This record gives sequence, C-alpha cells and structure tokens, in this order.
Amino acid sequence: MKERKAGDDIGAYDQMIDRSLERVKGMRNLIMDLLDLTHIDSGKMKREIKFQDIEPIIRTCMDTVMPFAIQMDVKVNGSWPDEIYMDADSDEIEIILNNLLSNAVKYNRTGGKVQFNILRDTENVTIRVEDTGIGIAQEDTDRLFDEFMRVRSPETKNISGSGLGLSIVKRIVKMNNGKILVESKPGIGSVFTIILPVACKPI
Repeated sequence: MKERKAGDDIGAYDQMIDRSLERVKGMRNLIMDLLDLTHIDSGKMKREIKFQDIEPIIRTCMDTVMPFAIQMDVKVNGSWPDEIYMDADSDEIEIILNNLLSNAVKYNRTGGKVQFNILRDTENVTIRVEDTGIGIAQEDTDRLFDEFMRVRSPETKNISGSGLGLSIVKRIVKMNNGKILVESKPGIGSVFTIILPVACKPI
C-alpha cells in the first residue's frame, strides 16, 4: 500500500485494509488466548471463587455475541432462571460462555439458529449450547479440545480462530471439577454441554 500499487483511488485499498485489520485482530486474539493458557498451565491464573449470581454474566455474554450473530444472520435464543447462584470466578464463567456462544455463531450457516439454555438443580449448573451449524466429524470431535485444533474443511477455510478457545474452556471446566460433553453431526450441527457443581472445591 505504501507504494500505492493499486493506484491513487483510496477505495481500491479498502479490501487490503480489511484483510490487514482481520489479521491484526486474529493476532491479538491468539496472544490473549496464549496468555490465558499460560496462566492456567502455570497455576498463576488469578481466581476469585465466590458464591454469586451468574445471571448478570450470562446477560453480558448474550449482549456481546448479538452484534456478531446479526452480522452472520444467525438467530440466538436463550433461557435461564432469574437467579443462578453458584461458586464461581466471574472471568472464568465469561470465558466459557463467550467461547461457546461465539463458536456456535461462527460455525453456523446463514439463517441458522443457536439455542442456549442454563439449568440449575441442587447440585449442578448445566450449560447447553446447540447450533444448526456445519457440524463436526467424529474423528475431529475426539481431538476438539487439543491445543491449536482447527477443523479443516471447505466450510471452515475462511473462518479465523486461534484453535485455543475450547482447550482453554476444557481446562477451566476441569479446574472447577466440572465436565464438558460434545455431540455433533456434519451438516446438522453441534451440542456442547457443560456441567459445573454448584458448590465447587476448585483444583
């Protein structure tokens, strides 16, 4: 761009600028994910576990994903109790929800849907995110939580990401003595379910 190889028309550089900004955004996300991963693996991640209502965090995450969903023409529906008290670190819950919701939108299809539900009983809080996206083959599902894992297919070739998000989510879930389950079918969609204990004795 510096040599103005595309000429003097500013509009001719719009695509170059957009691509450059997308790369910068991708690099920033990769750096942030690497920092989170390093803090978790080193045991130096600052945590503040307290008994709290996570409902405000849920609303914040839904508000965050909505502009992206509108841009992608994906409808996101959610339901949860008015109050969801549990032992939790606010940042960790936000990382989990942001990753699951953004992935459900990112790997969806035009006109697709995301159904997001949270339930609480006396022992557990269950987070369930179901999408109508491109789905994942069984052999890829088995490796989904590996570091830098990216599903390679014609449908995903133009989708950016660090490949660390789900690896970080799984580590956080494990730190909270929870579990994460995945069901997926190519061309139909995926369901991610996370079960976290209400009373957590973090590792």
